[in-house]
Amino acid sequence: MSALTEASDSAAPSPPPASSSEITSALQSACLSCDRPTLLDSLSLYRTALQCIPLSPPQHCEVSQAIKDVLRERLVLNGVRFLGQGSLFLETLSRLAAHLCSHPSVGGTAGDKRGEFVVDAILTRCARTTSGFDSYNTVLQLLPVTGMILKPRPGQLPPVDVELFASEGAVHCAVSSTNMYGFYRFEDIEMMGERFSGGGDGRDSGGSGADPAPWLSVDTVVVEKIDFRTGKSLRFLRIEVPDRISLSEA
Repeated sequence: MSALTEASDSAAPSPPPASSSEITSALQSACLSCDRPTLLDSLSLYRTALQCIPLSPPQHCEVSQAIKDVLRERLVLNGVRFLGQGSLFLETLSRLAAHLCSHPSVGGTAGDKRGEFVVDAILTRCARTTSGFDSYNTVLQLLPVTGMILKPRPGQLPPVDVELFASEGAVHCAVSSTNMYGFYRFEDIEMMGERFSGGGDGRDSGGSGADPAPWLSVDTVVVEKIDFRTGKSLRFLRIEVPDRISLSEA
């Protein structure tokens, strides 16, 4: 499946006039030739399309595994930050879901059990196990840079952002999860190995653990919006390229 073809039940936000095949061809041509300036130009030109890449439904994730992921996560629920407070997030999410699902405005009644289903659905979407798999493979498919390795960049990730609310007689949620990657030259990684082993020129051989600078940085956000009344969801990937601000850089 092409990274820019329709994959979800609902249509993602409208792409720009350029066709998905044209965009894919332009990006992959620059990738195969390792032409960084041209690639940055193309990523900037097609930035709008890269904000709405449709994704298939998420891979199955056991709720027990999702809870383990959430307990070590930094999260935001309706604008309230839970940083290192996974247990408190779980408690707050459960109480909010139960309150919303039992409200008469969504056809609920006291003791309505739908809140438990809502919580499970949200937790599995919060797991970076799922968002990381989809974002990594989509970037790798869309940007097959020759002679590079794609891997997560070091640094703290933004919190997983959760919105849970009732609107127009239904409970809705939106979950956004960020992952940050970098394309690295094999020779840079090899050189770092030589420095750590003391086999280089002696500089930086103290094993500081610092990664080499990426050839290209790519930030991704997996977004999923769910209407729990209809069961329909919209799931798509946003790609941002911090390096596009230095388009003239070689």
